[in-house]
Amino acid sequence: MDTVSRSTRSRMMAGIRGTDTKPERMIRNALFSAGFRYRKNCGDLPGKPDIKLTKYRAVIFVHGCFWHGHDCRFFRMPGSNAEFWANKIGHNRERDARDIIALIAAGWRVCVVWECVTRSATFLERRPAIIELLTQWIAGGEPFLELYDSKAMNKKTDMDGQAMSEVGMNIDAGLFVAERSVSYHARKSD
Repeated sequence: MDTVSRSTRSRMMAGIRGTDTKPERMIRNALFSAGFRYRKNCGDLPGKPDIKLTKYRAVIFVHGCFWHGHDCRFFRMPGSNAEFWANKIGHNRERDARDIIALIAAGWRVCVVWECVTRSATFLERRPAIIELLTQWIAGGEPFLELYDSKAMNKKTDMDGQAMSEVGMNIDAGLFVAERSVSYHARKSD
């Protein structure tokens, strides 16, 4: 049961920005301070990456946990109009997978920074260390990087079954694509 009327909820959701979000600005400002120059919201590439570093042949997506169906504490499927939201978020997840595959096939290196990592206590306390991790990836040769707040994840173990801590990292694009390719409902029913 929603606490506001349908029209109020619609107006609230329509007012949410799609570009230039607070997490995007945080990452962009930190990269600019570190000396990186970039383009933003590049429509010439699949997925319209939030940050494009042409010199390094690298792109960065800063994904909102709700809009991209991240399995963390910042995502909860809405109770009202659930079918609409399941379809919308499912399509976003599928598009994420297609875009990553297309970018890597075109020779671009891809990083996905989840909103939850920018909201984490670790990021707020140790921002320079996390930005250094990101800048090392940009200057390096690794084709894929995913950063998330491991403490915010609904599933609290990594692939080895060990308890995760601090900033979670994934360097396997195939794992990211596979996770994005499974529908939200299919994943929850397992």
